[in-house]
Amino acid sequence: MLSSLGWRLDLIQEWADARLRFLIVMIAKILDKLTGKDDLERVAYKEDLALLNAYLKKRPVFVPQRPKRFLDAGSFTQEQLLEQIRKDSEELSDDQFAPWILEVDNKKRLPVFSSQEKATAFASKMSTELNKVFSLGCISILLEHVTKQVDVDFVDLNLFSKKSWEIGIRKMK
Repeated sequence: MLSSLGWRLDLIQEWADARLRFLIVMIAKILDKLTGKDDLERVAYKEDLALLNAYLKKRPVFVPQRPKRFLDAGSFTQEQLLEQIRKDSEELSDDQFAPWILEVDNKKRLPVFSSQEKATAFASKMSTELNKVFSLGCISILLEHVTKQVDVDFVDLNLFSKKSWEIGIRKMK
């Protein structure tokens, strides 16, 4: 009798945990709709660097992969685009990930995004500026795991969005 009671308590606890996770996701979606900002943007808007850094230690960001191939925006064919997407998809599944680092005014900048939608907006803007078509692959990862592996001066959070943030990176000697 006690073992069946323990099983039922475990089931009730599992149900309660799932319900809580569901409620948290729903509240976040409602806040996104009401404010027009996702969770990371709401933290960044407070302009508190210590709070933002603490949040970024537990909240993954989307980091775009450096495109390996570009197609001329004026003359590519659908077959060329499909072939490029196929090749890029295969390479993205490899263990090698090279983030897209921009160089602006002799400073290396790592664009990162709070959502895939923000990364897509970045890709659209870059495609327009470069007049090239490319497929954009991203990984979702904690920011500190990336910044330890690359040499950058700044991280640009949500570059080309309505509001973006520049975070300076201290070089460790």
